[in-house]
Amino acid sequence: MILFDSIIIGGGPAGASAGEMMARAGLKTLILEKATMPRYKCCAGGLPLKLVELLGFAPDRLEGKEIRGIVFSWKSGSRRFLESRTPLGWVVKREEFDRLLLSRAAAAGAEIRQGEEFLRLRQSESGVTVRSDRGEYRARTVIGADGAAGRVSRQLKLGGYKREGFALEARVSPGVREMRDRGAYLYFDFGSVRRGYAWIFPRSDHLSVGVATRYRRFTDARRSLAGYLAREGLVDENPVTFIRGGKLAFNPFCRGLVRGRCLLAGDAAGLTDPLSGEGIFGAIISGRLAAGAIIDYLEKGSGLKRYRRSVWKNLGSELALADLISRVEDLFPRWIFRRVFSRESSARKAAAVVQGRLTYRRLLIEKLTSLLKR
Repeated sequence: MILFDSIIIGGGPAGASAGEMMARAGLKTLILEKATMPRYKCCAGGLPLKLVELLGFAPDRLEGKEIRGIVFSWKSGSRRFLESRTPLGWVVKREEFDRLLLSRAAAAGAEIRQGEEFLRLRQSESGVTVRSDRGEYRARTVIGADGAAGRVSRQLKLGGYKREGFALEARVSPGVREMRDRGAYLYFDFGSVRRGYAWIFPRSDHLSVGVATRYRRFTDARRSLAGYLAREGLVDENPVTFIRGGKLAFNPFCRGLVRGRCLLAGDAAGLTDPLSGEGIFGAIISGRLAAGAIIDYLEKGSGLKRYRRSVWKNLGSELALADLISRVEDLFPRWIFRRVFSRESSARKAAAVVQGRLTYRRLLIEKLTSLLKR
């Protein structure tokens, strides 16, 4: 049986990023992905500008839509339009984006096995045995990057601390005029979804329209989505190609990321922003951090426990602040909208957070400073 330095369960942004980095470092790496790329992923597909700069490639390779503005609204009314002279980010199809990242891992030397489903793992002092629906493998380490509803975290008995949510997305193909009128804007609507928001993200040939909540059970998800589509005038004569949902997981304090020789990354680790629902940035950063921790572990004997500290340093403090703000918003949604999104200066700062030019920490410091000066 071939001994891999690391087996990665899941070939999404976290897994592909980790695989590329470890393969470039000369580690024998295997990525198991249960789907065959390209595959659908419930995601609005927003890439903040900070992530585009981090990846080092232009999203127009993926027919991405450049975003130049944001619209905040309350139940599709009281709209606040914000435009930017510089790009706020891009919107891409996750199918193509994930396929590109996985191809980069393969080009770096990682072995990719698609259409192969992970079943279980077993740890010992000498390594980890991974069983799939096609065979059995041995590895010195494992990264669980199989998503918010993945099996790895459950088998490792990790994840009971996570705060869970749910998102439902529809793809709408309106006419040329509707696509032009929507322009290069991101739409965020509040008030129609409890503990969450609705969105419209434009892509090259359709609109991604969805609803997301920080509730574990979103029993009225379809009704909320249908209501939002109707209020936005996207029902009549606009074909909805399909509607699909996905689980969200939030772990703002980055607990339970390591067990033995196994690490969790991306959505499997719950590294989604509790306020915005954005998870691609956290997935790629955590994937790279997991790869770095394993490289040091195998080459220098460094402990894998340092991975959790690295994730907290690079992501955790922002996720914790986002969680705090989201809980305040859950209690006073209308007040938050009036104080933040309906005022241009505050709304522009919120847009800067979306862009990645302003952190939650800096935003809170500026707000506290402003209050103290009064």
